[in-house]
Amino acid sequence: MSEPRTLSLLPWQVTLAEFTQKAAEVKDQGACCAFVVDPSIPQAARGGYASLVMAYSRADEPVCVLDDGAALVLVGDGGIASGKALAERVLVQMRRLALDLTLTAGVALIGDDPSGVVTAARAAATSVPAGHIGTAG
Repeated sequence: MSEPRTLSLLPWQVTLAEFTQKAAEVKDQGACCAFVVDPSIPQAARGGYASLVMAYSRADEPVCVLDDGAALVLVGDGGIASGKALAERVLVQMRRLALDLTLTAGVALIGDDPSGVVTAARAAATSVPAGHIGTAG
């Protein structure tokens, strides 16, 4: 998976390697939020979703944009509860743009496996209907 920074020059956009490193630093206190775009959305349009997720995230919440247009956001403390609060904040904004039904969110606790948290958060996102938040951990 390549790690381009073509969508944004915002300082909180990070590569996947940087995201994983930051997740290892916060461990038990943190959570990963994955925002997965519905497969029916053309690949060319998915960057816009990731940009919106970035815009609705706080400057201290690193964001990683994956090749398929999914966006990962790292919440440094507060665990699942803070992750769900972030996901809800993003989904509320997406609802205002009528985009919430083409996006799912998943939240996973980092715990002792910072490298596996991305997979867990994505799995949580794909386990719920569009516009909803799934959790793991």
